[in-house]
Amino acid sequence: MKPATIVAVGDSLTYGYPYTPEYSWVRIAGERLGATIVNKGICGETTDDMKRRFAIDVIALHPDYVIISGGANDAFLHIAAPLVAGNIAAMAAAAGAGGTRPLIGLPPPINYPEENLLAAYRALLRSYAADNALPVLDFCAVLADSSGRLRPGLHTDGIHPNEDGYALMAAAAAAALAGICGRPGP
Repeated sequence: MKPATIVAVGDSLTYGYPYTPEYSWVRIAGERLGATIVNKGICGETTDDMKRRFAIDVIALHPDYVIISGGANDAFLHIAAPLVAGNIAAMAAAAGAGGTRPLIGLPPPINYPEENLLAAYRALLRSYAADNALPVLDFCAVLADSSGRLRPGLHTDGIHPNEDGYALMAAAAAAALAGICGRPGP
């Protein structure tokens, strides 16, 4: 059986900031699965930026699966939730049209007022995923405390996970991918 090819497209939370991609959830999840997950996270990008490079960074690689996750930078720019959800939906549709199975990554919480907008993004993305029978990777659920903020001890700056936070994201991604790809889980 040919190993699944997987790409993760996103922003700094995919890249692994404030570290390097070696510390990212992408690399850790791939290691747990015994698979290579190509990290296409770029720091500072919005979902519109990701959408513009999607054909080159994802479609051209012909992966079996793509994890699409973004939104924190959009929230800081106060981009309306329907626009963000539309960008992610457009990437998911392009992936599907090219034979790649999309997974929707719900962004982790942030400890800033923009979390309210990020929560609206998550709600629309959950609905979109349900309407289109797409799997969801809920990174928010694994990092949020009972008030919906990043749990203490799991972040560096109220936005970016620390090594422990990325490890939790990796465990969630590996578990979801194991179920979808039929690979052994963590």
